[in-house]
Amino acid sequence: MFNIAPQVVSIAEACLGGLQGRSALLIGPEERRNPYSYLLRDARMRQVYQEDTSLHIVSLLPAVDLLISVPTLDNGGSAIQLSAAKLATACTGRRSPLFIFDLSPTPSVEEMAGLLPAVCLYTPEDLRRIIIKNEMKAS
Repeated sequence: MFNIAPQVVSIAEACLGGLQGRSALLIGPEERRNPYSYLLRDARMRQVYQEDTSLHIVSLLPAVDLLISVPTLDNGGSAIQLSAAKLATACTGRRSPLFIFDLSPTPSVEEMAGLLPAVCLYTPEDLRRIIIKNEMKAS
């Protein structure tokens, strides 16, 4: 399986104008979070929070600039959903955008969340297009 963690972190760094001193939240099983955690810490992020599920993240979201969702599929073949309503509640009063990178095999963040003024959502398809475009430029 192709490891896209370096590309995702590079895209996040470009979106945020740098990662140093910022905070991130990683959601998903530890083995899927680890590559991102190492890269984000190497980028000298101030804090990298980690959660197995999205159940208790509302309290953490106001403190983070970047959310990377790397859940696995449940037995029914769908990812854990992070609802637009939950994100809207957590983003009330934000002064800067929350960048969300949904890296699930199927969307784990409700696409309506991308319409929230305080959210910049990158879906798996968005990231695929960016990575392919960057690879074509490098060739």
